[in-house]
Amino acid sequence: MAKKKQAPGYENPRSTAPKSTPNTTPGTIKPSATRPVETTQRPPVRPTTVKPVVTTDLPIDRRPIEWWPPAILALLGFALYINTFGHQYALDDIAAVGQNLFVKKGLAGIPDLLRTEFWHFSNISLGYYRPLSLITFAMEQEYFKDNPNISHMINAGLYGITGLVVGVLLQKWLTNQTITAFLIGLVFIAHPLHTEIVANIKGRDEILSFLFISLMLLSYWKHLESKSPFWFKGPASDWPLGGILGLFSIVGGWVIGSSLMMNTLGSTAGGIVGVLIMGALSGSWLGLACASLYFAFLSKESSIVSLALIPAMQYWFARRNVWQSLISLWPFLIVTALFFYQKQKMIGTLSGTPPVDWANYPYAIEKTQKSTMFKFLEYYLRLLILPHPLVYDYSYNIIPSGGKGDILTWAGFFTFVGLVWLAWKGFIKRTLWGFGIFWFFVTMAPGLGFIWFRGGIFAERFSYAAVMGFGCIVVWALQKLLVRQSEDSPKPVLVRYAPLLGLMAVVIGLYSFKTVERNRDWENNFVLFNSALPYAPNSCQVQRHVANEWIEKGLKDRAKADSIANATNAIKPKPSVEQVKKAQALIDTNIAHANKHGRWALDHLQESTRIYPNFGEAYFSMAYVFQKITPNVDSAKYYYKQTIRAANAYAPAYNNLGVIYQGEGQTQNNRQKLELASYYYNRSMVVNPAYVDGQNNRANLMKAFGIDVKVLPDSVINKY
Repeated sequence: MAKKKQAPGYENPRSTAPKSTPNTTPGTIKPSATRPVETTQRPPVRPTTVKPVVTTDLPIDRRPIEWWPPAILALLGFALYINTFGHQYALDDIAAVGQNLFVKKGLAGIPDLLRTEFWHFSNISLGYYRPLSLITFAMEQEYFKDNPNISHMINAGLYGITGLVVGVLLQKWLTNQTITAFLIGLVFIAHPLHTEIVANIKGRDEILSFLFISLMLLSYWKHLESKSPFWFKGPASDWPLGGILGLFSIVGGWVIGSSLMMNTLGSTAGGIVGVLIMGALSGSWLGLACASLYFAFLSKESSIVSLALIPAMQYWFARRNVWQSLISLWPFLIVTALFFYQKQKMIGTLSGTPPVDWANYPYAIEKTQKSTMFKFLEYYLRLLILPHPLVYDYSYNIIPSGGKGDILTWAGFFTFVGLVWLAWKGFIKRTLWGFGIFWFFVTMAPGLGFIWFRGGIFAERFSYAAVMGFGCIVVWALQKLLVRQSEDSPKPVLVRYAPLLGLMAVVIGLYSFKTVERNRDWENNFVLFNSALPYAPNSCQVQRHVANEWIEKGLKDRAKADSIANATNAIKPKPSVEQVKKAQALIDTNIAHANKHGRWALDHLQESTRIYPNFGEAYFSMAYVFQKITPNVDSAKYYYKQTIRAANAYAPAYNNLGVIYQGEGQTQNNRQKLELASYYYNRSMVVNPAYVDGQNNRANLMKAFGIDVKVLPDSVINKY
């Protein structure tokens, strides 16, 4: 099939006027052998705009790759996060890894991970189905146990691979513009906003999602370039990518098929079906693109926005028309439908039931989602340009609600309208900056939609993919400003690009420095939470998190005091007076430290409830201080009941009340308090059937005393 020639690059070709032929010496006119000499001067001809050539036939021209830029991006991406290798688990790592019982089972837990919601063990149902990252955590548990160092290395390695793929993809798009493509990749890789994703192990869902989206786009581009539908019939340079992706898809087909179909076809038969499906897809670039999209979905459902990037890539950079670009989506729409069918069958919901929670969903309660979304847009744009300060949590009330009288809300609205208008102009002209704005809007859609539809909070991780759109705009603008092309005496490329390269070296250097510095904050929870306190004093969540870290220290002090007391009492035949005095001094010191840490914790918790008076989890932490660190049973009961009043679905509060009443019942030989204990254990299981502590305590109480109470009159409940 004949191929139509493509227009180079991403811009419209420059208009050129026909050059005039220089006149000979005045007074002498040479006759022409081919045509008569014109005796009258022609009027000047106006230059005409040359429209970009649209590609209608496939394959498009194969575009070469310079391998040094992707290699540098990969190495830089990995190197920037080397200082996270000694870090511990932090923030959501604990819930995703440490408290996920299916992850802890290792390989044996994979079938359960493919059948359960992401936050299955956290007493919430958000409708998140992201098993792929959890499967990788389970594999790490199988072979490395609880070793966060390995997990941090894997995150850095995946981020480096992302840099490699992005570097290749950008060169495919921006043919013969290696420096431009490289600089865009540098902005993406070095940007400090990515620290929340890479330095936090749980952020692997975002890393995998974007990595597979990039692989999908690259595979589909290879499909556009390929003369044969099968990648292995192409040049040898296609084999590494096709082979690795194909092998991963087939192995993934076995794991997923054997896990999903074990209750119907059986594990082996299901694995064979999965291998056959993925094997069929793995022979062609189009099939590999579809498989990559499926794995992106398994990483994070918000990957659905990448469907808009497939036609955009073709329209802007392959010069295909709108209809051809859109109609090419049909195989990806089939994959999308199959994935969401799988999600519905596995977890029983597509949307979940977000909690009514002032801390994390305040704007839904205040009904200010739409106005606050425009306000958020301003915050995201500011952090893209100047990523400081960075905070791990933006819950209530760091960013107050937007509204009609809020300047930032109106600024965000007009910014939104302006960007939409520019995106349309860039779409018509097929400019790089237009593609950057389009990419920004598409990849920011989940983050902005989170506030629009759920009233959720601002989060740095939502801007992870959007950084590449920002990079396209910034590099284009700086290139227009600093790079000059002289048609009379063309200069060497490095000379022309020297001002741009110098400025970008400074920007990337600053971004890299900020990234490495920010990584240190993710060392563990204590460092992370306290790093946010100066920048987010009005966050009820940050105040509670800091308090919980002081509680942990107080618990260790108490445990150390108990250990010293037990060791002293164990001395045979009995401890000497000197030994008792020395032990008592150490015990008193540790108890004093525990009381001090308990007071500091209560100070932060009181500030948290001042910001948000109905913050149930803060009341729970207060109760825990009085139960475990500075013993006061009446205060502990009071604050556990305050927790239930503010958050009646918080299972640990019921369980801990049960523990207190069981202890009192056994000490006082009071059956009514034992019945109260049984009642609260059962209530913890009602609000969260998966709550293991409640199940175990109920079973032990029933075994010891034969008591199993599910209902009690209010008079008994309120009596104590």
